Amino acid sequence: MRSNLIDAGVDVFIVGAGPAGAAAAISLSQIAPHLRVCLADAGRDRPFRVGESVPPPIKPFLDHLGLGPAFIQADHCPSFHTLSAWGGQELIGNEFFLYVHNTGWRLDRDRFDRMLADEATRLGAKPLTATVRSLSPCAQGWRIDCGAAGKFAARFVIDASGRSALLPRLLKIPSVKIDKLVACAVFFEQQSVPDAPGADAAVIESFRDGWWYSAAIPGSRRVAMLMTDADIARQLRISQLPAWMAYLAETRHIQPLIASCRPLAPPAFWSAASRNFGSAYPFGILGIGDAISSFDPLSSQGIIKAIRSGLFASYAIADYFLRNDETGIARYYALMNREFDAYLTTRHEYYRQEQRWPDAPFWNRRH
Repeated sequence: MRSNLIDAGVDVFIVGAGPAGAAAAISLSQIAPHLRVCLADAGRDRPFRVGESVPPPIKPFLDHLGLGPAFIQADHCPSFHTLSAWGGQELIGNEFFLYVHNTGWRLDRDRFDRMLADEATRLGAKPLTATVRSLSPCAQGWRIDCGAAGKFAARFVIDASGRSALLPRLLKIPSVKIDKLVACAVFFEQQSVPDAPGADAAVIESFRDGWWYSAAIPGSRRVAMLMTDADIARQLRISQLPAWMAYLAETRHIQPLIASCRPLAPPAFWSAASRNFGSAYPFGILGIGDAISSFDPLSSQGIIKAIRSGLFASYAIADYFLRNDETGIARYYALMNREFDAYLTTRHEYYRQEQRWPDAPFWNRRH
């Protein structure tokens, strides 16, 4: 009989306690503090995320959440520029001083995510370590089965499950898939700062089968990632460290940054594909962050997009609870669809800047 019981009822059940989910919880506590909010997360260790670096525009969003001072005090590494060899062999700088807020950061993601989640909890969100097993409509809104962690009823659900898109998979919601980009990363122990251009910056370098990214990360480490499509990755056999290192050796700007570093593990893979679920979620569920749409890491928008969508979703849900107004939900999805369309235009324009390998499948698919 236990399986038929609801362990707890909440107003808003948030699936995922990353930047998107935590930002939504914080914002809801600010604009609708009477709402009962549960912030659920699987609690497993996460791998390095592609969005480790953030540009200057993140600061106003953190200020809006009341976390600007805490973020600065967390002592993330400042980053004033990125360098890219894209469309040509030479590195070209993108100086952040052209922004109104002229400092970017290379994040300690564990520390950053913990800051957001802790603030959400401090403001009243109930933390829950759990994985959603299933969800279905019920009289209260949605019934969420979290296995051993319990069963919950929620009037509204926020899907902040990231690129895993857990709820669309459970509900069998199809997405619009744009590409099959994957990141193949190797982490290195960095004993000293290399004497090479870009040692203090994020560096991007294109090549025939995709592009490379490298940056210093917390813990005296450096990451290098080969970005390509999944089928090309299989052809290149870059899951094997010797093959991956052989392609690294052919780079002009990335290899010197790694020359004195020791690899810590074999290549690790994860999806970096662009895709969009749009407004396909059923009523009572809002997707935010990478759960509703995921961008190419070249956009450097992952974390900002996550926080921004969490804020906008909280406004739509607050309108629904406080004013019985459902139009905010439609406006939210319209905004997310416009944002994705604008991203696709920018993505196309940026990839077209690289014309050195027009016959290569990776580039041909994007031109």
